[in-house]
This record gives sequence, structure tokens and C-alpha cells, in this order.
Amino acid sequence: MLARMAGLRLGGDIDEARAELERAYSLLLGSQGALLRQVDSATAARLLGSRDRIAAFADLLDEEAEQEADEARRAALRGRVRELRIAAERLAVNGDRERRSN
Repeated sequence: MLARMAGLRLGGDIDEARAELERAYSLLLGSQGALLRQVDSATAARLLGSRDRIAAFADLLDEEAEQEADEARRAALRGRVRELRIAAERLAVNGDRERRSN
């Protein structure tokens, strides 16, 4: 999915890349997609709950940043990507600790 979006974007088919991104948001996040894009990163991570879902959302936001023409919005999206990746790592580390303690 991400590779297809990047290929479309790099090939100059921005509209189709954006449509593919929207389909991916819908497929991976379902009805929560719109909400997750509006809330802060910490809330989004809590709602997503798993490291894999947080990482997938971060990947989609990263592609959205690549497609974004507005520099300020691009920077904001990249900031969210960093925050989400940190949250995913934290969740992974905490999960590892819990598994070791059991």
C-alpha cells in the first residue's frame, strides 16, 4: 500500500496517491480514521492501543506529510509521526517488561 502511494506520488500522480492514502486510512483504521487524524498523538496512541496499529498510523501520516505541499502542515505531520513512533516504542518496551515480570 505505502509503496504504491509513494510510486504514484513520485510518478507525479498526486491525486491518485491521495486517493490511495484515503483508502488506506479507511482500510487500516476503519471508522476511527477521521477521529485519529484530529486528536493529539498521545490520545491517538491510546485509542489505537497496539504498537502495530500505532506504527501503521504513523506510516500513513508520514506518507501524508510527503504528499503535503504546505510546509507548515508537513512539519506538523512529521512531528506527529515522531510522537507516535515514540509512543509505539514505549508500548513495546512496557509490553516486554510485563512479559518478563509474569
